[in-house]
Amino acid sequence: MVRHGSNRLQKKAFKSGSNKRCMKSCSLCILFIILMASIPVVEPQNAPDVVWKFYTHRCTTSSPVIHDGMILFGSRSHFVYCLNAHTGDVIWEYRTQGQVDSTPRIYENKVYIGSRDDHVYCLDLDNGEKLWSFKTGNDVPSSPAIAEGKVYIGSKDNNLYCLDAETGDLIWKFEADYIFSSPAVKDGKVIFGSLDEHVYCVDAETGEVIWKFKTGDKVYASALIESEKVYIGSWDDYMYCFNLYTGEVIWKYKTGYNLYSTAAFYKGRVYFGSVDYNVYCVDADTGQFVWRFFTHNFVTSSPTVVDDRVYIGSVDFNFYCLDYKTGKEVWRYLTEGDIECTAAVTDTYIYFTSCDGHLYCLERKLSAVAVDSSPEGDVYINGEYQGKTPLEKTIPPDQYIVTVESDSHVKTKKIVLEEGEIQKITFDFQKRNYTWVFLVGAVLAVFLGYWGYRKKKHG
Repeated sequence: MVRHGSNRLQKKAFKSGSNKRCMKSCSLCILFIILMASIPVVEPQNAPDVVWKFYTHRCTTSSPVIHDGMILFGSRSHFVYCLNAHTGDVIWEYRTQGQVDSTPRIYENKVYIGSRDDHVYCLDLDNGEKLWSFKTGNDVPSSPAIAEGKVYIGSKDNNLYCLDAETGDLIWKFEADYIFSSPAVKDGKVIFGSLDEHVYCVDAETGEVIWKFKTGDKVYASALIESEKVYIGSWDDYMYCFNLYTGEVIWKYKTGYNLYSTAAFYKGRVYFGSVDYNVYCVDADTGQFVWRFFTHNFVTSSPTVVDDRVYIGSVDFNFYCLDYKTGKEVWRYLTEGDIECTAAVTDTYIYFTSCDGHLYCLERKLSAVAVDSSPEGDVYINGEYQGKTPLEKTIPPDQYIVTVESDSHVKTKKIVLEEGEIQKITFDFQKRNYTWVFLVGAVLAVFLGYWGYRKKKHG
């Protein structure tokens, strides 16, 4: 996948019409190299510990999927793996006849995945035995989408296939061009991209076109459907936002180069990577720029955003953890190969694959805050509403402003959470009755005054 982008970059960099322009281009290239060399290398800060890692012996770009204590993924070793998610021990493995870049999907105790041996496979989740396979006309790097008993998946033979999930029988196929993009399904609609430069929306039952949109270049990226919007990138450098039902362009955002990355949605924002080396965050409704984070190579990986953290890899061999609001780097972990997958994140672990041949399992560093109040109140953490008290929230270790608002009072506390800490905060808004204090004080004052008067009189 990166090879295509690299070829295009080389063509752009060395295209010239005259010796003068060539010399200018070479000078700019030399200047760029000098500038890049001057950028200090940032050592990993607070990178989490590796719990375990599993070696496949070949580059691995398939994204790991978590299910019921198991982690499943494919590799260019030709295998589909199922490991114990806690220990990394092999539960089962299944060998195809080609590289497996596709990401598995699990449906009704079955595993569905494509292979570059031209087949789509259905495996038993418990033991990895093949239940059926379907032969396409070429590689299947696309990952399946499954809905209402149907499997949707693209192939290099230019077709999007709809298969019966139980039998593998063909229901329909739609011809476009090479379909690297993985389909997304919602409300009876299947969304995907093609190398014919189009984004397609077809009927999930029949395969008939509902709408299509021609971008300015190939569409390798996969779609994200959120509410009534479709987010998908193109090689024309744009991230597009479409209306799911009409295909109308709501907004588009231009990056510096090709987009392979699939977008992620979190708290009203969309996150994605670009071949221009950056991770982007834009407003989900308007496409307005929020922030970007510079890595040192292509970002073809797709982000996972959980608990206010953005997890994403780069072809610079690093796996990054960023703050979702600011894009500030929290930590990075250096591997020995490109990282092109989408990470899987649980409460305790982070899983991702690398072209160094490994699946990594990192320990997730989390803390928690427990907030209570009397009477009940609304809880805000760093200004964002979390729910009503009592509330317990798992969050990364950091500094936070915790606010509780009752019907008549607002109180705020600043806290610092250390790794693994559970901090309890109580806000008491009960009105105190101080009448008895004033009564006692008044009686005491009268008594002392009378006592002083008697003492002076008889003194």
